[in-house]
Amino acid sequence: MRRLFLALAVAIPGLLLVPLVASAANAPARIIDCSGAASWCFSPNPIQITAGSTVTWTNSTGPRHTATSDTGAWTTGNIAPGGTSAAVAFPTAGTFPYHCAIHPSMTGTVIVSAAAAPGSAPVRGLASGGGGPQLPIGAALLLLGVGLLAARGVRRNRPHGAGEGIDKLPHQ
Repeated sequence: MRRLFLALAVAIPGLLLVPLVASAANAPARIIDCSGAASWCFSPNPIQITAGSTVTWTNSTGPRHTATSDTGAWTTGNIAPGGTSAAVAFPTAGTFPYHCAIHPSMTGTVIVSAAAAPGSAPVRGLASGGGGPQLPIGAALLLLGVGLLAARGVRRNRPHGAGEGIDKLPHQ
């Protein structure tokens, strides 16, 4: 029984921390109608991702658009109204300006930060208000404490083996 509690005390916090170490992913971006001088724009702008992530653009406007690197390193090609581009990979950190090849006044930037080292969790701040660790870490610590208390209780209430606790006999 004690081994079960110890296994749970180790496994449950580990499972709670899995979402914290999520690595590169696909970041969605949209081409939208804008207010102001430009008729269309990229959103969000800038796009912020980690190295190894990809970006796809969805055209939410009437005309066709592209997302094309200012250096010509990549392009989505024409994105039809309502369509989504193929994923563009960003394997290295840096700042990558881009534009629409059809509408050059449409500009955007992809900011790629270095990916976290394999196996390391990203640095997390305090919960809003500075009240301690964020929920997954707090829950993991709480479960660990409960598991250790339960294991202690199991050890304290176990039957005595031969030769243990015979200094007081039942009739004394």
